[in-house]
Amino acid sequence: MKKMMQGVLGYGVGSIFAGMLLFAAILALLLRFTSMEYETLNQLALVAGISILAIGGILSAYKTEQKGWLSGGLTGFIFVTMMILFQIIFENKWISLPQLSYFGGLLAAAWLGGMIGVNLPKKSGKR
Repeated sequence: MKKMMQGVLGYGVGSIFAGMLLFAAILALLLRFTSMEYETLNQLALVAGISILAIGGILSAYKTEQKGWLSGGLTGFIFVTMMILFQIIFENKWISLPQLSYFGGLLAAAWLGGMIGVNLPKKSGKR
């Protein structure tokens, strides 16, 4: 259980936060220095969010080496729960139906990423 929580919190959620911060900086630079439309940036953010959560699920399951669906699902659930709590606490707004479907897509991406990550070949220590 300790190895799973270390993989989920340390590698999964940690890599998601790092990826989101990096991509937010890239989007801010694109918004500042290009004439890109808002809708294009919105679609780019959607694709990036789903991809980043899938990568987080892959990393968490790869590090835990067991129950990829569970480690990926926990990674997505923890991240989405933190996003919802952030919105409720700091913006004082409940989630809407379109947001709920977006969060469901994020959960599914992390869940599927976990199933992929647990099946990736492991580094062998023996030579």
